[in-house]
Amino acid sequence: MKKITYVLVFILVLLGSVLGIWKIVQYSHEEEIRITSNPWVGFTPFMYAQEKGWLEDTPFKFIWLVDLSDNARLFEKGFAEGFTATQFEYMHFKHKEDLTTIFLIDQSYGADAILSNRTLEVLRKSDEKIKVYLERGSFNQDMFDAFIAENKLNKNKFLLIDSSQKSLETNSKTKKPAIMISYEPYISKIKKNGFNTIASTRTLKTFHAIDALFAKESSFEKHPEAYQQLKDVFDRALAQMRKDPKEFYITISGYLEGESYEDFLLSTQQIMWLDKDVPSYITQTLKQQNIPTDKLLQ
Repeated sequence: MKKITYVLVFILVLLGSVLGIWKIVQYSHEEEIRITSNPWVGFTPFMYAQEKGWLEDTPFKFIWLVDLSDNARLFEKGFAEGFTATQFEYMHFKHKEDLTTIFLIDQSYGADAILSNRTLEVLRKSDEKIKVYLERGSFNQDMFDAFIAENKLNKNKFLLIDSSQKSLETNSKTKKPAIMISYEPYISKIKKNGFNTIASTRTLKTFHAIDALFAKESSFEKHPEAYQQLKDVFDRALAQMRKDPKEFYITISGYLEGESYEDFLLSTQQIMWLDKDVPSYITQTLKQQNIPTDKLLQ
């Protein structure tokens, strides 16, 4: 009788193990939700959560990129279900039928900058064509357009050069007048070559860059609890940043392209987190730009 009992217990344990393995395999392959992101300061809580293992019991897998345009390419080719970006990246998508905003992350308030090795007045008076290094098709272009309009500059004086963030450091060694649009952890490297900030998301009055998590609406409707779990994990990581920024920085430093703790700390002060109260002007801006906000998680 005892032998029969032991055999039954063994079979049940074996079946349970097989079922558990099957669920894990099914979960990781069929239910995996791929999100693309980059080393923007506002997205670092996702990095922290990943390093701490907080994403392991969620279906989310983050794919870390550098170029903003890669988000669109991977999403449109079906390699990702969602991405982190500004509302301008959303606006540049040709097909937005199955795309929605999951939750707001931050507003850039100085962390995105337009840099030059000449002053604004020198650029204004220059007779030669000025190269502008930026990521075309991203919010960089929208930011530059706002800069041109606010400063009443002649757009024909500038030659836009599509450039990845990593290549900006090399291009910034030029001695000719040039403009670059970037963000930390890349700004500090560009400044070492004689470039200075001539405008930023803090100084531009008509340009509001709002970062968010965007995803397929069909994915959100299928996994609403999982997305809420991701929001909770993000908020937990952000709380840890506020509590112990040094420990937070050490944990994610491998993602930050050599950015110093001082530069990282400064970048956290150049954004406004939107995890709690969202100012009415942000809601109004998104509404005017036809950004969907009806499914925003809190």
